Amino acid sequence: MPAMATEPQMHESPRPSEDVDPKPPVDDIFDCLILGAGPAGLAAALYLRRFRRSILVADAGQSRAALIPRSHNVPGFAGGIRGLDLLAQLREQLAPFGPVDWAGQVTGLERVDETLWRATFADRAVLGRTVLFATGVVDRRPPISEPEQAIHDGLLRFCPICDGFEAMLDRIAVIGMDDHAANEALFLRAYSPSVSLLTLGPNHAVSRASRDALDAAGVPLIAVQADSLKVEGGRLHAWRMDGSELEPFEVIYGALGVEPQSGLAEAIGVVVDGSGCILVDEHQRTFLPGVYAAGDVARGLDQISVAVGEAAIAATSIHNSLPPVRTVHD
Repeated sequence: MPAMATEPQMHESPRPSEDVDPKPPVDDIFDCLILGAGPAGLAAALYLRRFRRSILVADAGQSRAALIPRSHNVPGFAGGIRGLDLLAQLREQLAPFGPVDWAGQVTGLERVDETLWRATFADRAVLGRTVLFATGVVDRRPPISEPEQAIHDGLLRFCPICDGFEAMLDRIAVIGMDDHAANEALFLRAYSPSVSLLTLGPNHAVSRASRDALDAAGVPLIAVQADSLKVEGGRLHAWRMDGSELEPFEVIYGALGVEPQSGLAEAIGVVVDGSGCILVDEHQRTFLPGVYAAGDVARGLDQISVAVGEAAIAATSIHNSLPPVRTVHD
């Protein structure tokens, strides 16, 4: 069980007329504060509990995995698995190794001393000997109405590596503005003879080399009216800059980039790369002692299997960095 923190000395109470905004009391010390409850965070929680480490998992309820209609490339699920079902099974797998302290979104994080971090939530604060960022990324969505419904229906997708195979022979639109989007379109060309790269207006950053590669692969680069994208009848309708309508698309891939959820990490001095992803070493350690990162928020391949592997590495490194756990007979 987590050790109880020493209560701070109380100061004289303010007069009733004074406005005060006291910090919530610190009530627990944990071996690890896991920020994020997606596949990386839950896998790390599983490992750490099986190492008999005390943990708190902060769940903001915004896991990217929850939006997956069905993934067919997560090892061990022959018929594929919905994102919500995967998260539920990870929680169920974790349950027998409790206790796990659950919290909502973390609102603040600060170093107390060389061995402790203080995390603040809406109604409490806790201390952690280590911190694991598993906060993920948020996809930038194309300007279509009801994008979550389009994701649920399998019309709007974000990961060709995850589900390009399921788009076999579909008429595909990749929406993006740069060479990254061009590379996604070229990747998807292996699955369909009809792939188009749509840019939101004529001002894009697709290089000449990428445009030549698109031409060679038979992938048209088409500037469309940004406010013209419309989902109707389970397909995407789009209009060129001259007002002419394109043949509807059966699958859309958003390739407008992601926003790594690393703001809190940056605020405490964690180093990120140019895209905002957290830089880590081979043990998932950041360059700040006691702070780790795993999953999509760390620089690397955004895949569930990779996130779980990184979580295992991070959890083992965290365990090894802490004082030994006493056995039940000590």
